Amino acid sequence: ARLANTAKMLEQWERAGKNPADRIRSFIHLLMANRADIKRYGCPVGTLCTELAKLNHASQGEANKLFTLFRTWLRRQFTELGRAHDADALAMHLLARSQGVATLANAFRDDKLIRHEVALMCDWLNQYTARSK
Repeated sequence: ARLANTAKMLEQWERAGKNPADRIRSFIHLLMANRADIKRYGCPVGTLCTELAKLNHASQGEANKLFTLFRTWLRRQFTELGRAHDADALAMHLLARSQGVATLANAFRDDKLIRHEVALMCDWLNQYTARSK
């Protein structure tokens, strides 16, 4: 169900975003939209994948499909942004950074960290947007 809901969310971002940078910002701002829950519980996808990996659980591959969905979607956005040569690396960087923010915001119960890092990620994206023009 979570995979289907995430796919629907990505489709909504596709329709709502005027350009790839706007759509990538939707991903970044997901941290803000979920900041109260992230602060209390962390990222549910990251937590699930981590715990399943610790157990070498058979469901780990299924849980990882959520990250793969985000990775594939972000890679496509960066490709459309004109960064085909490093689109996957940029997608993984952003995915990893968002997971790090979620983990640390949960560990420190720090709402300000989320706000600050979202602003930095948007600045980072703006640099790539400017370079691709």
